[in-house]
Amino acid sequence: MNPSKIVITGTIASGKSTLSKLLKKLGYKVLSSDDINRELLEKGEANYQAIKDSNLFNEAFIEDKLDKKKLAKIIFSDKEKLEILNKLTHKNILNRIDYLVKYSKEKVVFIEIPLYFQLKERFDNDQVWLVVADYQTQLERLMQRDNIDLVYAKAKIQTQQDLIRMKANSDVVFDNSSSIEELKEQLKQVLEDKDLL
Repeated sequence: MNPSKIVITGTIASGKSTLSKLLKKLGYKVLSSDDINRELLEKGEANYQAIKDSNLFNEAFIEDKLDKKKLAKIIFSDKEKLEILNKLTHKNILNRIDYLVKYSKEKVVFIEIPLYFQLKERFDNDQVWLVVADYQTQLERLMQRDNIDLVYAKAKIQTQQDLIRMKANSDVVFDNSSSIEELKEQLKQVLEDKDLL
């Protein structure tokens, strides 16, 4: 029997990874689409090859090595290139996730997909858990986490999808504007309510 698939997503710097870490500490299996993408961006892997073969991101390659920071700067300043990159890479990421879930022995597998609501491809799941934080908290976390200035942080946040639509299409919404302790409490309540403890 295939495990239940629960997607963890949310706005940028809202605390998706924090929620994932809390679930891991409780013993749940958590896959990260970012980690999977990092693997697929290694030389010779599917996403590395797809990006290289497109010839649209040549300035992000230095002697056959993909500079991920350069790639990030390119896509955050060019919406069209972001769309193209997503088209090249998302399918490979989702295929790898499906493969890993299929061979998992767990009852439930959590999958952290930050860009879940931007996916053009369909990703079958049983539930979507959304993590949000207020705008000011997002800005502060993002500047600290990525060591970037306010202007760049605001630009990154503006690439996020409409929050109202995200909330309407989620089964659970966590507000992570406060402390980790508060998030832990919310998680414990949800796990009890969903009969996952």
